[in-house]
Amino acid sequence: MKSIDFRSRPLSRATRRVLPLVLGIGVLGCDSFLNTEPKAELTTADFFETADQAVQATNATYNMLRAWGVHVFAWIGMTDIVSDDATKGSTPADASFLLDLDNLTFDPGNIAFNDTWTAYYQGIYRANVAIANIPNVEMDEALKARLIGENKFLRAYYYFFLVRAFGGVPLITKPLPAEEFEQTRASADEVYALIEQDLLDAIAVLPQRSEYASEDLGRATKGAAQALLARVYLFRGDFQGAYDQATAVINSTEYGLSADFGTIFTEQGENGPGSVFEVQTVALEEGGGGSQYAQVQGVRGTPNIGWGFNTPSPDLEASFEPGDPRLQATILYPWELLPDGSNQVVYLNPSMQNNRYNQKAFTSPNTPGGSGNSGVDIRRIRYADVLLIAAEAAYRLGNEGDARMYLNRVRERARGDRTMTLGFTPDLLDTRIAVDVLGLDPSTSRAFVRFVGPETDAYEAGLRSFASSRDDEITPIPIRVESLDIIEAVDGTPVTTPEELFDVIESKTPGAGVVLDVLRVSHPEGGAPTTQSLSVTVPAQRLLPDVTAGGEALLEAIWRERRHELAMEQHRWFDLVRQGRAAEVMSALGKTFVTGKHELYPIPAGEVAVAGLQQNPGYN
Repeated sequence: MKSIDFRSRPLSRATRRVLPLVLGIGVLGCDSFLNTEPKAELTTADFFETADQAVQATNATYNMLRAWGVHVFAWIGMTDIVSDDATKGSTPADASFLLDLDNLTFDPGNIAFNDTWTAYYQGIYRANVAIANIPNVEMDEALKARLIGENKFLRAYYYFFLVRAFGGVPLITKPLPAEEFEQTRASADEVYALIEQDLLDAIAVLPQRSEYASEDLGRATKGAAQALLARVYLFRGDFQGAYDQATAVINSTEYGLSADFGTIFTEQGENGPGSVFEVQTVALEEGGGGSQYAQVQGVRGTPNIGWGFNTPSPDLEASFEPGDPRLQATILYPWELLPDGSNQVVYLNPSMQNNRYNQKAFTSPNTPGGSGNSGVDIRRIRYADVLLIAAEAAYRLGNEGDARMYLNRVRERARGDRTMTLGFTPDLLDTRIAVDVLGLDPSTSRAFVRFVGPETDAYEAGLRSFASSRDDEITPIPIRVESLDIIEAVDGTPVTTPEELFDVIESKTPGAGVVLDVLRVSHPEGGAPTTQSLSVTVPAQRLLPDVTAGGEALLEAIWRERRHELAMEQHRWFDLVRQGRAAEVMSALGKTFVTGKHELYPIPAGEVAVAGLQQNPGYN
């Protein structure tokens, strides 16, 4: 067997912003560790001789985090699309295996399961190689311990996905010789025991975030290991352990909530105060540092920056509390200006089934090398998640005071500097649409409403029904809107932008009627746009008020907050299963969740056939 050639480049200034990735590394291990001869093997004689090589081997373990099978297509299907938060998206015939996930009609032959299984075990293999060989390298002992801790954190991270997805899986803790490739499934308890021990070992040696040098930004930290362990304990029902680890992160003062929720998922928001752990990427001109995470979820059509999968569901959209600013930062709609300041507008794509996009995965059309080389960091552990873990664990321990305190910290940040709402989220109407498409005066207010409230009452807004239209055979119009409401004044005070609207609303009293001067624009098919001036009264209300409830209502409030704070961040499905609510929630959407079966995904058909692994219940 030949040794792997770990080739790396000197780090440019841009590359130092992320982990020093091992660019151009060969594949470590094999396509399936259970049934394929390994393509290569690391040996101490061939590679592990210097501290730099130990760092490079650790970087190789991180490098798998950007892989297609770890955090891209199939993984998004198994975490978001399968849940009530998202639909498959794209065009009806595209990627039918994701539609099977969306409809809960998947079987062991679905390629999503083999893709993730293979990729996550490749990550585990890389961690095992590093953990086995770094102890033999003559190097600084503190650095040695840290690198081993980083690899243990990553091994725990990889196994945590596998055990939640598939239950008990083969437990591999060292590079295997050929005669040991075929392994039986360990129990879920045994897998969790390794995860917990790996994270405890990592906590003991990893530095806090503030103790890392700037060029090591993004590496696993003590706080990341504690936060992941808190999440593990929550899934295990060890609420004291979850509380202890989450509050250790909170009390470390290493993290905080970014003031503006909307900036968290921008390039400027990467590795911000609330970032506990995120997958580091960078869009280098020469490629090699990006990820397709954003591409598969990006706008499909005009501007063309993605494939249009994993579209936020109408159910998720309708679940947000009135005026919640997080809705606007989560869902990217047609007619909306792109959030990168490029002054481009999202057009409706009539070929797509659900014209909404995951704004948390947005990448700019100007990305070097295209959206497939996206430099969007993948946020995996955020401080808000830690606070909500602490809130849920505190509730389970009978400490409702702490539960409300941690929950309301998250809600306070979501409010930002606002306290009042009229129950809807206004948007900024692009001047070109107002003038060129709808024929309005350029001085018309640009504060328009997509969804004011339920489909009742006089103040219902349009943009509920989309239709494509063209003004000629070449130039597309973003959409033909059947009806939309442009807000021109609030209680007689003129407003021209959403910001001005927010400013006026802040002075209102909860429960008081607020009079809106509305310009309702209608655009019937085959006709010209028409306008109608209306006076509409809407009650003012507090924006995301603090939760004061106790008992079961408090737990439900914590779960609801998890959904809205972490929406489209690939947590929802496992949360539903953990909470025991998946059957109820999916049934409400007309989908059949079979209790005793769908809590786990099937073991990939190939692993059952070739390696003889026992299949999960319900899939034989």
